[in-house]
Amino acid sequence: MPVLLLLSALLLTPRHLSAQWHLALATGPATTSGHSRDDLDPEQAQILPDHPATWSVGISREQGAWRLRIDGSRITSDLAIRGSTTSLVTRDALSAWGVGLEVSHHLLGIPASPALWGGIGVIGERWSFSTAGGDSRWRAALRGSLQLDLPFSTRWAALVRGEAFVGGSLFTTDELPEGYSRHAAVRAGLLLGVSRQW
Repeated sequence: MPVLLLLSALLLTPRHLSAQWHLALATGPATTSGHSRDDLDPEQAQILPDHPATWSVGISREQGAWRLRIDGSRITSDLAIRGSTTSLVTRDALSAWGVGLEVSHHLLGIPASPALWGGIGVIGERWSFSTAGGDSRWRAALRGSLQLDLPFSTRWAALVRGEAFVGGSLFTTDELPEGYSRHAAVRAGLLLGVSRQW
């Protein structure tokens, strides 16, 4: 109930309370872990997305110390079998479209100066196997973020955004080789971009 009240307040704020809209575009790399692991292998080899790259566009509504964000993303990734000393990589094997919802709170900064925001939300991603075969599938994840806004004019700002995701494995049990088990998927990324407010 408190979350619903907050979302309603952000979306229905009267104009005289001067809520602000932000449109942001960002891109950057990420690292991954989890998804699957060979429990019988001393090297604990993993099959997982490798070095995913993300393009993201988000629109957010800011009211006071709170910000509600809806975003879409495009992800491309290699697919790797990764051991402790070696990796076998298939380039550009995976891609995904994502849509996310996030609520963030202003942590540091004053108006017209650098500001730090911390957020939490959810994202759904539609993954496709571009070259490796396999059916497309949806995966959901929890997302946490820290975003630093660096204004360079009255309307424009550069942004540095860190994101961390925790969700289910991209793979099904039937797709994994013998000895492999599914594990939670973890992804962390750093995005650089620009935003405009009005």
